[in-house]
Amino acid sequence: MFCKFASEIAKIVEGSLEGEDLQVTGLASLSKATSSKISFWTEPFPSGEARTTNAGIVFVRNDFKGCLGSCRSLVRVADPYVAMVRFIEKCVLPLEYETGIVAPGAQVHASAVVEGSVEAGAVIGPNCVVMPGAFVGTGSVLEANVTVYGGARLGKDCVVQAGAVIGSRGFGFYYDGAKRLPVPHVAGVRIGNRVGIGANTVVAAGFLSPTEIGDDTQIDALVQIGHNCTIGRNVYMASQSALAGTTVVEDDVEMAGAAKASGHLTIGKGAKIAAKAGVIKNVPAGKVYAGFPAQEISEWRKGILELRKLTRK
Repeated sequence: MFCKFASEIAKIVEGSLEGEDLQVTGLASLSKATSSKISFWTEPFPSGEARTTNAGIVFVRNDFKGCLGSCRSLVRVADPYVAMVRFIEKCVLPLEYETGIVAPGAQVHASAVVEGSVEAGAVIGPNCVVMPGAFVGTGSVLEANVTVYGGARLGKDCVVQAGAVIGSRGFGFYYDGAKRLPVPHVAGVRIGNRVGIGANTVVAAGFLSPTEIGDDTQIDALVQIGHNCTIGRNVYMASQSALAGTTVVEDDVEMAGAAKASGHLTIGKGAKIAAKAGVIKNVPAGKVYAGFPAQEISEWRKGILELRKLTRK
C-alpha cells in the first residue's frame, strides 16, 4: 500500500514524533495491527484494545498519557481521527487496482462488467460488476446485478443473490472546519468459503481493517453489515437484521428478523438474538437476548408480563 518512516508520517499529519523512527507499510485497527501498521487512538488515556495493541505507530492526542501495548512510536496530533483520514487521503488514495484475470473456466454473462479476478468454476450473472481489485473464488456464484468493489474478496463456493453490494464505502464522516466530509474506507471486505449473501444485502468496506465474514455463514436478504464488522463462522442473520460499525459477532450466533446491534460491541459465541431486538451492549456467549434494550429473554418476558398486568388495571 505504502512504505514510510515515522518521521515522514509525522510531517504529513503535522504532528510530533515520540519514539522510534520505524518504517510501516499499512493501516489497521488497534486490535488487528502489527508492528508494520499505523493505527490511532482518540482518548486521553489507554483502555481496552489500546492496552494490548501491537501497532508500530499510533496517532494520539497531544495530551495523551500512558502506554499503548507494545507500540514503539507515537505521533501526537490535535485530532487523531482527522489525522488518520488526512494521511489516507494524501498517501493511500486514490486506490489504484490493476485489472484482474478471468480464469478460462469461469462463466461470465455477456452483460457483466468484470475487471477484477475471477477463478475457474465461478459464475458471474447478468449485469454484475466486478471492479478492479476484486476477487471471486472458485465455484462462487454472483447472481444478477451484484456489485463487488475493489478490495473485496470472496472465497470458494459462495452465493451472492441479486442486487447485493459487497465493499461499498462505510457510513462515516469527519469535520474539516465547518464541513462534514465522508471518511474513506480503504480496507475492503474478506468473505470466507461457502458463505451465502441474500438479495439487496450490503456489506460495507472496512476503514483500516477489512470487514470480515467467516466460513459457512448465511446472511439473508436486506441485511446491512457495517464497516469494520467481524462475523465468525456458521452465523445466521435473518432479513432486515443489521450490524453497526465495528461489531464482533462470534461463531454460531443467530440473529432473527430485524434484530439490530448498535456497534462497538461483541455478541458472544452461540448467542441468539430475538426478532426486532436492539443490542446496545455485549451479549455473553450462549445467551438468548430479546427486546429493547436487549436483555436476557427470561427477564424480558417478566417485564412484558408486568406491563400487561399494569394495563389491565
